[in-house]
Amino acid sequence: MRVDVFPTVVNIPDAAELENRAAVAIDVLRATTTILTALTNGADTVVPVLAPEEAFKVVRDNPERRFVLGGERRSVVIPGFHLGNSPLEYTPSRVEGLPVLFTTTNGTRAIRRAAAAAEVYIASFLNAPAVAKQLIALGKDVAICCAGTHDQFSLEDTACAGAILAYMSGPGSHLELNDMGLVARELYLRYDGRLGDLLHLSEHGQSLAKMGLHEDLLFCAQLGTSTAVPVFREGQVVLPGAKRA
Repeated sequence: MRVDVFPTVVNIPDAAELENRAAVAIDVLRATTTILTALTNGADTVVPVLAPEEAFKVVRDNPERRFVLGGERRSVVIPGFHLGNSPLEYTPSRVEGLPVLFTTTNGTRAIRRAAAAAEVYIASFLNAPAVAKQLIALGKDVAICCAGTHDQFSLEDTACAGAILAYMSGPGSHLELNDMGLVARELYLRYDGRLGDLLHLSEHGQSLAKMGLHEDLLFCAQLGTSTAVPVFREGQVVLPGAKRA
């Protein structure tokens, strides 16, 4: 099985290279962690949009429906939106049974850019072992698409890619990795058991810490707390098998 890790949004390959692969979108701080949390807390669906105006238009065009608008720009909640990009905000009381229109600086771009793949999974540290298990069962070549931060390499997304690779590796596994995949796996193994330290060390983590968002960092550093594997299909992220509102 071939697995390539792409470190930023701008490195994600074009549709022709993705169409026969499975893709994994990662934005640990915080989009994919938040999407997973919203869905496991009962959100009907999460629709990644590229701009706030896109979300406002959906609301205007569907006056009979109730939506949750969530997301950020520069790590701050968007004016007119209900929620920001903290997974701690997406509680059952706020999202259960509702569609979430979601836009972030980095993560939603990565999801949309990976959309040409045969399957697109949403990963974070929370569900990295479950994503690895799903990829092994699927048996296709994989593109792990890290969002990065402002089109630059990020420690946290690369380490999460490495966690997935570490859980895919083992006796009987035959993974062919690109150089970034090898680096990602070694980075994860170096910080295994100290993911909170890694998130606080990363540039984006330090920025969030300065904003007082330490609890977000601790939440996002949890490894393997969820067995859910969200998928991006037909323009929305859902949990397979979950009852839809």
